[in-house]
Formats: sequence, C-alpha cells, structure tokens
Amino acid sequence: MRRTLTPLLALALLAGALVEVSPTAAQVPPASDPRIEAQAQAIERQLLCPICTNERLDVCGTAICADMKQIIRERLAAGSTSDDIILYFEQRYGARVRAKLSREGFNLVLFGWVGASLLLVAAGGGWFLLSARRSKTRAHAPAPAGVDDAWLDAQIAGDGGPEAHA
Repeated sequence: MRRTLTPLLALALLAGALVEVSPTAAQVPPASDPRIEAQAQAIERQLLCPICTNERLDVCGTAICADMKQIIRERLAAGSTSDDIILYFEQRYGARVRAKLSREGFNLVLFGWVGASLLLVAAGGGWFLLSARRSKTRAHAPAPAGVDDAWLDAQIAGDGGPEAHA
C-alpha cells in the first residue's frame, strides 16, 4: 500500500508545482488615454469570460480574456461605443458573455418564473404563520366562566340538576 502511495504523492506534488510555475496570460497594457481606460474597464465589468463560468472579464486571467480586453481598447480608440463593443462580443460568443441578462425573450420568462416562485413561497409562509397564530389563539381561549358550573356541580352531587326535578 505504501509503495503505491509514494509515487502517487510525488506525482501530485510535481503536477502542483508545474501548475504554479506555468506562465499566466499576458497583462493588457492600459490605454494611453485615461478616459478610454475607464470606459474599457466599465465594459470589462459588463462582460463574462466565454470559457470560465460566471467570471467577469475584468478579473479573469485567461489568454482569451486578455485578447478580448485588447480588442475593447482597440475598438474604443477607433471610436466605437460601449454598446457596439458589447454587441460585437455578444454576436461572437453568444448572450452568455453578458454579465447582466436582458429582460426580453426567454430571459423574461426566466425572471417571471423566479418572481412567481418567490411570491408563492412568501404566500405559503404567510398562510402557515397565520394558521399557526389562529390555532394558538383558539387553543388558549378560556371557557366562559359560570355557564355550566351550576349544572356540573349538581351532576357531581347526584342531584340531577333542575331538569331532574321537573
């Protein structure tokens, strides 16, 4: 058993060291104009990496994201608007590259299902709390005093009460 674990452990350590040493994606140099750089960073926050799951472009370090960042800066320098650039990447990679889903088409149905589900859960919780509160107040409601006490006392005494004498 020990003979098998030692080579596996060494292999795992070697693989971990190689991953740690591997070069990362080249960093994109900032644009010379600070206004263009600010616009580029705003666009990067609105886009997702097409490879990674739910990782925004501004924090992703993959090579494709570095290329996308460079394209953003080049298009801004050429005079493209933010919407044009976002539309370009959406046409190239699909709607999944948008960090914020548009509320139209299937996405509208998706938002409707989520909203309706939350409303249903809230209504069910309210109904449960209301019914629990009602049953609690019914269980602890005191019986009216003195209504049946005379009859009960007569029954216990064996007298039979006023109906027995009639």
